Amino acid sequence: MSLPELNLDKEILPKLALNDKQLEAALYFDSPLLILAGAGTGKTKTLISKIALMINSGVSASRILAITFTNKAAGEMRHRIAAIAPQSHGLWIYTFHAFGARMLRQHWQKAGLKKDFTIYDEEDQKKLIQTAIEELGLDKEKNKASVYASLISRAKDDMLDAESYMLHARVSNDINRIRVGQIYLIYEKKLSQANAVDFGDLIMKTVKLIRDDEQIKSYYQEYFRYILVDEYQDTNRAQYTLVKLLSAIHHNVCVVGDPDQSIYSWRGADIRNILDFEKDFKDARTIILEQNYRSTTNILDAANKLIKHNKGRKEKNLWTANGTGEKVSVLECLNEKDEATISAQKAAEIKNSGGKYSDFAVFYRTNAQSRNFEEAFRRYKIPYKLIGSVRFYERKEIKDALAYLRIMVNPSDSVSLERIINLPPRGIGPKALESLKAYSKARGISLYETLLDSDNIESISPSVRKGIREFIRIFDDLKNDIFSSQPHYILEKILARSGYWQMIEDLSQKDPQEALNRLGNLQELVNAIKDFEDNCEKNLEKPLLEKYLENITLQSEIDNLREDSEAVVLMTLHLAKGLEFPYVMLTGLEEGLFPINSAASDDEDMEEERRLMYVGMTRAKKKLFLSWANNRTIFGKTYPNLMSRFIFEARLIDYSRKENLKSEEKIIEAYETARPKASSGRKVAHPLYGIGRIKSVTGTGEFTKVTVTFDNGITQTFMLKFAPLEML
Repeated sequence: MSLPELNLDKEILPKLALNDKQLEAALYFDSPLLILAGAGTGKTKTLISKIALMINSGVSASRILAITFTNKAAGEMRHRIAAIAPQSHGLWIYTFHAFGARMLRQHWQKAGLKKDFTIYDEEDQKKLIQTAIEELGLDKEKNKASVYASLISRAKDDMLDAESYMLHARVSNDINRIRVGQIYLIYEKKLSQANAVDFGDLIMKTVKLIRDDEQIKSYYQEYFRYILVDEYQDTNRAQYTLVKLLSAIHHNVCVVGDPDQSIYSWRGADIRNILDFEKDFKDARTIILEQNYRSTTNILDAANKLIKHNKGRKEKNLWTANGTGEKVSVLECLNEKDEATISAQKAAEIKNSGGKYSDFAVFYRTNAQSRNFEEAFRRYKIPYKLIGSVRFYERKEIKDALAYLRIMVNPSDSVSLERIINLPPRGIGPKALESLKAYSKARGISLYETLLDSDNIESISPSVRKGIREFIRIFDDLKNDIFSSQPHYILEKILARSGYWQMIEDLSQKDPQEALNRLGNLQELVNAIKDFEDNCEKNLEKPLLEKYLENITLQSEIDNLREDSEAVVLMTLHLAKGLEFPYVMLTGLEEGLFPINSAASDDEDMEEERRLMYVGMTRAKKKLFLSWANNRTIFGKTYPNLMSRFIFEARLIDYSRKENLKSEEKIIEAYETARPKASSGRKVAHPLYGIGRIKSVTGTGEFTKVTVTFDNGITQTFMLKFAPLEML
């Protein structure tokens, strides 16, 4: 649709308060559009304004599909659009996974699924993979379930189903890929038996559904007149294919993103999707947003200088009218404990100067770094919130309660059933469960169907049969409630009927504090479901139990971040994407830690590390602190460090004179004397791999790498500085 066709209400434009470039992007509809939006340049505001203008101009909201990357962002967009365009009811605003879930729920039969399928999260996925590994007799691979889960997820991101993956593996004659293919095939069979899908399926199956069913394809390609995608730099192959499919008729696709903030390649994101947008979509237009409304000039200058070292990017230069602001501070620390103490002192200074603890965020490269910061904040009695620790919905008692609810909706869910079949204890121990699983496998039926037929299983004792009958009765007694009762009422009944409440109360005799914590968490779960019911009521929707279970499965860690909590925020840099804080401290800026594994990184890895640094820097609004430790303890041993190259690249330290910093030569000298010499043929010990000998040594000083062949036949290459190797 071109501009003349828009029935535009001119009076709305001043209310949107857009700058010239934002307005240009909001009003452009002549061809596919790439909005190249730098950090803090108001991309969400621009996207919201564009959608609101369409709706106010007479475009039906239900014909617009907007995709974003978190449920939190989707909710905020809905709210803000409704404030500008009250007639926005029916607008499709989803994450990719939530959109896929809606499509598969609506067309479950054509997608080859059963009704009321369950969505498995990462933990469920790993449990099912462990079962597949056991069936293949690969006992040595049991502890690698997370690795196989990642490989299978990446395959689905690339639109490779199990059969296709195995075909490629056999053609390549790669024994490792063949093993993955074998696990993938059994995993998929078990997913089907459990009437379940994983996150990768939500996109891959949706793409296949639209691509392969002509009726569905023609309907949705015609139906969605406008498609808008936020954070386009983070899309994977399957998501890219979905956007291409849906926009094939109208070509009204607008993507918003920034190659400089592409930091999820390890999760399947393909930066080429945004770099090649103009090639993929004919007559595409690019509009660049460079005015930053978040940070100060000093912060942006440092970030701009840093990111210019990357080659895989689109040129832009962030600027701001916010003023020069304070200089970026580089903090040299004695060690990781000193670094944590300094972070606590900075938090106290911010609070004492009239700010809030929640104004301050501490970012780190790896989760393992959080411990020292937590200890320092506890020591100084400074409240903090750790993002990325065990989430509420991942706590044991919460997973147990949700497993009961999932069986109510989908009895075929084998992962949930195994979790709670003997919880509280009903006499259905591991041996009985193995008999049930063997019966299930032999007859190709679900585990729940096996329970219903347990009277015919000779290896099951009378006491076990009694426990099974008690278990089935819980769900039989409540099966009518799923249609007539509120979800929170169903949960309360299940916890009482199953004996789970009583089990936790009995725990209070042994560990009253633990029992109190668990009961509190379960009550909070009831409250969370009531909140869901209230939101459904506001939106004139029926609060269905399966909808609640789907919502919480699709939540991200950041969706649960409450911005009104008065506490310092601690998180990894990857979780910081999309957030902002007045004061930010980036920590651990040392070669080998950030950038991580710097000596072994190729150009692409280093560019992503640099983008991660750029993302962290551009979260800061008023003041940015960068810290590094002269020494850091790793695997119980202390080593000297080199300051991260990123500090130099941002021109925050003069190359010719490094005031108050040790010279690189002295650090290397200290490193060389701190550890025994490594040489070919030397015998070493490793806590995981055992005894071995050094096969080869490459690099020098800080960047020495050793290749070791262990007595068990395994050969591994290590960065000597970080390897827990003992010279024998």
